[in-house]
Amino acid sequence: MRALEHTAFVPLTLIAFAAGLAAQQTPAANSPHADEWKGFLTGMTGFEKFHEPIGQPLYFESPFVETSLRPLYLRHTFAPHSTLQGGNVTVYAVQARLALTERLAFIATEDGYSELETGLLGNDEGWNDLAAGLKYAAVVDKENDFVLTVGGRYKTENGHRGILMGGVDEVSPFVSAAKGWDRLHGVASLTFRQPFDSGAGNQVLHWDMHLDYDLNPDSQRVFAPVVEVHGVHYLSDGDVGLPIGGLDYTNLGSQVGGDFVAWAGVGARLEVINKVEVGAVYEWALTDRNDDIMDHRVTIDMIFRW
Repeated sequence: MRALEHTAFVPLTLIAFAAGLAAQQTPAANSPHADEWKGFLTGMTGFEKFHEPIGQPLYFESPFVETSLRPLYLRHTFAPHSTLQGGNVTVYAVQARLALTERLAFIATEDGYSELETGLLGNDEGWNDLAAGLKYAAVVDKENDFVLTVGGRYKTENGHRGILMGGVDEVSPFVSAAKGWDRLHGVASLTFRQPFDSGAGNQVLHWDMHLDYDLNPDSQRVFAPVVEVHGVHYLSDGDVGLPIGGLDYTNLGSQVGGDFVAWAGVGARLEVINKVEVGAVYEWALTDRNDDIMDHRVTIDMIFRW
């Protein structure tokens, strides 16, 4: 698996290629379908009927450019016969996004506080790592309800080691896209995580898919059931002897190169008032739950938009 540590250029090259291709296909700003930008903080318009993904919130970034605050509550349970010997982690966090232009946004996707309980490591609590970056909407096709965005984030190793944070710095370039079909909306993303120290962290590839369907699109309080599927591929081994990965919660640098983990989720989004919505999803393992840290998880969020 050590040879896989040199494959980082493959997803990076694909992401760069997609960005270049998307830029060539972007409609001109003065085209008949381009709406006038309303200024700093307003971001893109014309995609208000879409809903943000709920599950896998740290790396599943939507392609939309907006200004918003997103408080998060996440309760993640470990399988009782996994390496961690059961337990759970509870995460309290707030994500922030800031539309710098109509297509460019600053994103702060990881922060907050975690409470960890495991049979193997005992109990601890502390502050999480910090992660922030930028994303750019390279293709904005309002006529066909399609957006494609490229971006990247940097995560620091400042978190508390007792909650399995603070292990390694990493960068994570990503591509995300959304497509609408009347009441049905789909969002998908592909993310590559590259640790600065290949011994302290694993190379990881994420893919995420989200579907929602508006049951009452003409109502002031739109309700949309949500279905999501997520996958994580560990591309390299680290120096830590643990036979278990950190999934999307952390990067352990463990001996898991070549492993794959998948999980699914069902939930819903509800627009409470204009520019405010809540969401909840329940997720469970599709692969052997004892092989990694995913048994089941509940995620609840609220989004306040500018």
